[in-house]
Amino acid sequence: MRHRWWVAAIAGLLLVMPCAWGQDGIKFFALDQIRPGLRGVGRTVFAGDKIDEFQVEILGVLKNAIAPKQDLILARLSGGPLESTGVIAGMSGSPVYIDGKLVGAVALGFPFAKEAIAAITPIEQMVRVVPGPAAPAAAASGLMGAASSGEPAPQPAPAFGSCQDLTARTTRRV
Repeated sequence: MRHRWWVAAIAGLLLVMPCAWGQDGIKFFALDQIRPGLRGVGRTVFAGDKIDEFQVEILGVLKNAIAPKQDLILARLSGGPLESTGVIAGMSGSPVYIDGKLVGAVALGFPFAKEAIAAITPIEQMVRVVPGPAAPAAAASGLMGAASSGEPAPQPAPAFGSCQDLTARTTRRV
């Protein structure tokens, strides 16, 4: 019985730790500040376990590209093997930064393009659907358009609940 308690306590701690690490201290690059010609860097793993940087040149923003209020940022990527391979399928989720601020993450590539052109999901749209400290901080800073205009931002239910819900569920079972 005592062994189960320790296993449950350690499992609960491991589940809560990522929530505590969170996104504190990371600055976001506002979508309305994105302009063609801006340059930044992205980070990914091309081979092994070494994190490599690649260059990003913003081409523009596609408004309502996926659905209403779901924009995509078009960018040309370069560096590493990208000149010969184009955007690699495993690059989805690779973070992109401009001036040290998080712009978003690589979402998709265009397989028949002659250059490495990628669509980037803006961070503003990601924090709108993820409950927790990042969304209120972005709303308070006026980063999110809907939240800063007084209009409530859409909040779909996450698959696993928020960090607070997860913590509450795991501690109740202990």
